[in-house]
Amino acid sequence: MSLPKALLFDMDGTLIDSEIYWQTAETRLFESLGEVWKPEISDQLAGRSLVDAIGIMSAATGVDLDPASAIEFLINSVHQQVSEGGAPWLPGALETLQLAKTLGVKTALVTSSYRQFTQSVVDQAFPGAFDAVVCGDEVKYAKPHPEPFLKAAELLNVEITECMAFEDSPSGSRAAIASGALTCIVPGVNPVPSGLDALYIEGLKVITAEWLENTWSNHRK
Repeated sequence: MSLPKALLFDMDGTLIDSEIYWQTAETRLFESLGEVWKPEISDQLAGRSLVDAIGIMSAATGVDLDPASAIEFLINSVHQQVSEGGAPWLPGALETLQLAKTLGVKTALVTSSYRQFTQSVVDQAFPGAFDAVVCGDEVKYAKPHPEPFLKAAELLNVEITECMAFEDSPSGSRAAIASGALTCIVPGVNPVPSGLDALYIEGLKVITAEWLENTWSNHRK
């Protein structure tokens, strides 16, 4: 079979439907400050680094947030929610990870979320679901910079051009495309504009062994 050497997955919005957890955390943050959060702002934060997200939140609300304190609050809140409510896996997510294991294709989680929250999700997948994990607090440059995907390929000991990446946000998609990976875009809360050098798919539920082989073979022609 003609297959990629590795599959690189974004987390929020691609593998898990964590938006409600982040919105709850954001609401709690502003309540703790005696302020009111505007949930409609959340869509602008998808795929952003937490540092960038805090800047957007401050600009949009006029509340001068302390980045370090705000990030710590959000991470603790989301971590607590995942620990209590479980990781809300999207359709096809765990099945695709298991398929990769069956086919001998390496996998990596490439996320802007920080290690504490990310690890709580990884721990709720099946053992060995990810061969590498790259978090937002473990890179110098976050998405939309390609560094997170390039680091994942390095950790997996594969060339980035031998990888397929899966993303749902404009920021993450730009990072994946810039890295050189074949990029597949799934629908997200902040839709990715059409016309990018990527494949637009319905979601991870479309992925089968035949789909992977056909998609990769067509890409390599």
